Amino acid sequence: MKKIVLKNCISALVAVAFLFGAWVLAWVAIGNELLVPAPWKCLGVLGSLCKTREFWTSFGGTFARTLTAFVISFILAAVFALIAYLSPAFARVFSPIVTALRSLPVLAVLLILWLILGAGDAPIAVAFLSLFPMLYTAILTALSAVDEDLIVMSRVYDVPLRKRIFSLYLPSAAPYVLKESGAALAFSLKLVVSAEVVARTAKSLGGLMDDARAWGEIPTLFALVVATFVTAVVLESVTALLARAVERRVK
Repeated sequence: MKKIVLKNCISALVAVAFLFGAWVLAWVAIGNELLVPAPWKCLGVLGSLCKTREFWTSFGGTFARTLTAFVISFILAAVFALIAYLSPAFARVFSPIVTALRSLPVLAVLLILWLILGAGDAPIAVAFLSLFPMLYTAILTALSAVDEDLIVMSRVYDVPLRKRIFSLYLPSAAPYVLKESGAALAFSLKLVVSAEVVARTAKSLGGLMDDARAWGEIPTLFALVVATFVTAVVLESVTALLARAVERRVK
């Protein structure tokens, strides 16, 4: 486990170093602080932001919306995917609905939901509409990959459906589902922040970004983007480690 953690940390550091280098090159090439400020200047601004109550209040609001959208999406996706796995007829009927949700134009839907739900809840709804089909497909794929021999054996020995679900199907699918959930959680954060920017949600990272853009505070805007990026990477990395731990336990 320690080797896996070390390997992931090294990979993350390499990725961060690459992105930082690309940022420096862009700063040198463009040579305009109003368009691309120096990385160290933005990191200094981020450090100053982290000392303010406004930043943490906004961060907490965004994080709460992100988790709310993810949890609702995950629970409903797990329920519908399990039903679809157990009932092929339901899967055929539900498939076009999932495809339709996946094809929705996010920005247009956001503007409609903004009018209906308000700036606070619209980002949650928009994230749900994108996350649900993603998680549904991932969970259904994981369930479909459960060892067929174990399924046949459980039926031969007349294992009750409830026990098959909680002792065979879900544990077997858990590692893949957790891995995909990490990516979905990070994606949820990016969706919520983007929606907050458009909706100008109060007490949110997206709202702070929109204020920074409006006032021409470009280093602050970049610093908030960095904060969002780092948070997404941490969420995905932690979930990936959890998935590996569960996979080792299942095996």
